[in-house]
Amino acid sequence: AFTRELVQLRKNHPVFRRRRFFGTPVRGEEDPQDIAWFAPDGSEMTSKDWDSGFGKSLAVYLNGEGIREPDERGQRIIDDSFLMLFNAHHEPIDFSLLGPEYAEAWEIVLDTTRPAGDHNGDLPSDGTLVVAGRGTAVLRKLR
Repeated sequence: AFTRELVQLRKNHPVFRRRRFFGTPVRGEEDPQDIAWFAPDGSEMTSKDWDSGFGKSLAVYLNGEGIREPDERGQRIIDDSFLMLFNAHHEPIDFSLLGPEYAEAWEIVLDTTRPAGDHNGDLPSDGTLVVAGRGTAVLRKLR
């Protein structure tokens, strides 16, 4: 059931089926970029964060409006935006949900520590989400 849910998520969302590597981090409204990396506290990852030997978690924002390659007919691809939370630590970690700059609310669409389809309701963007040890959560931007 979990694998079917994961395959369906990828099939339904082109943001997970990129043909090219991701470009530059998300910045500005005029030219939406496709990706941004965050520490669990919601701060953008720095070189120091990437080089730390003890970092065991991160969040990735995939901008569905920042897909640069066209579809097979040459049309612009627009998809939902997602926030993926990765916890490689053995203890649970609280992740910031980034605030209204990225979304007004989020919906959990996948959680590796819960049965397939067992997801809570909407999450406010100014809150946090506890991700279990060795867990991953995928959230979809609602508005």
